[in-house]
Amino acid sequence: MEVFNNLIKKTSITMIIISIDLPDKIIDYLFNFKLNNIKPFIYLMPRLFQKEIDDKSLLLKKLYHSIGKILV
Repeated sequence: MEVFNNLIKKTSITMIIISIDLPDKIIDYLFNFKLNNIKPFIYLMPRLFQKEIDDKSLLLKKLYHSIGKILV
């Protein structure tokens, strides 16, 4: 949560992608944060960085292979 709180203080951050499984307590916190704040946009995608993505998840596969370009 410390990293999240540091990120939301930076006005240049407009989107935060969270790609880890989170406990319900933290998800509730993020939900309440979004109800009261417009920025940054928070996108929960817990399986994004896992190599074992289902064959059905073509979008996730493309994102996984492109993630280096996104982060640069």
